[in-house]
Amino acid sequence: MKKIYKSLLLAMVAALPMLTSCSDDNDSNPVMTFPETFVLNTPEFAANNVYDLPYAEFLNLTVNTQPNYGGFPAAVTYAVQISLDNADDSWKELSTTYTSTKINVPAVELNTAILEMYRAAHEDADPEGALPLYIRLRAYLAESDYENFGEVFSNAISLNVLSYEIPSELSLPTAVYVCGNSIDEAWSTWKPLIPVFDSGSGKDGRFYTMIYNGGDGFKWGYKPNDWFGYDMIKEFDNQVEDLEITAADDGNIVFSKAGWYVLEFICKIVGNEIQVKVVVAPGMAKVIGNCVDGGSWNAQPMTAPAGKGEWTFADFGSYGDPAELRAFIEVPGEDWWRTEFTVVDGQLVFRDKTHNCDNNWRDDVGEDYSIAVAGKTLKVNFDNNTGSVE
Repeated sequence: MKKIYKSLLLAMVAALPMLTSCSDDNDSNPVMTFPETFVLNTPEFAANNVYDLPYAEFLNLTVNTQPNYGGFPAAVTYAVQISLDNADDSWKELSTTYTSTKINVPAVELNTAILEMYRAAHEDADPEGALPLYIRLRAYLAESDYENFGEVFSNAISLNVLSYEIPSELSLPTAVYVCGNSIDEAWSTWKPLIPVFDSGSGKDGRFYTMIYNGGDGFKWGYKPNDWFGYDMIKEFDNQVEDLEITAADDGNIVFSKAGWYVLEFICKIVGNEIQVKVVVAPGMAKVIGNCVDGGSWNAQPMTAPAGKGEWTFADFGSYGDPAELRAFIEVPGEDWWRTEFTVVDGQLVFRDKTHNCDNNWRDDVGEDYSIAVAGKTLKVNFDNNTGSVE
């Protein structure tokens, strides 16, 4: 169906007395037609080369021929649309528009849009290596009073791109602390969380602890007296049945019921900010190894106190060499040996790169860390990370 372009129609009406007998000739009476598509050229070498974003300045695109709206000059505006899979409903339009058939797309704008799309589809993960990118143009007549008048889409072309965040000055935190009404000395003790043991497999930024919460609030920080609250947490992964986690008027993180809880803070850099996810799980500590269950290495739970107090385990034996204490806080999703501890001089010593017991505490760390427990009772106060074997 042919439509009359508004401004052209007004001009034609004004000139009506001057029309000749050939008024049905399109040269004298041009009418607007709408093209079905137009051609976006594939950049030279696009099939073989990888465009490295955002360190390039521009991605240069060209239109083979301007869309034909009936043979007369038309003020065409072009918008760039991108997709990661070329699906019909997957196109995202960039904000910058163009009026020339030679289009220089700022590489930083393209890079930012790709990262947003990829993260939205992959749980905030960043792309690894090159990925295909599909590009098309949307053309329309912007000078019309009608929105998207004369809209038409080009063909889609495919490029290979590297898209990544420009290195930020941010770095992952090296410590996390909690302070609360039921943590050791109320609102005075800043309890340090323990880094998840990282053997080179990407556990940086993960910290855990066991706390008692009396159905009240606590705050946290990267150092003592930061006093961060609920609003500084990006996401809570609540794995405790019937537990509600809310924000108090003063920003405290409030648990709806008393009990022992395992907390894991997972910190990551997203864009130009550090985002923190907190996993909340039922409090659980266990023992494992040659000292329990016939040396089967089936973990056995410790007994939790009714309130603040000592966790205990007494069913120890000697079923292998060395029959030493191997104990850990159970953190969902983490291997037991990443959250392991022993007891030395009344203090809990957690496994880290300095105290790394790949085989056992005796041979890898030292005799002082290898605690014989057969016939004895383990007592642990997770409120202040102290313990004994008696």
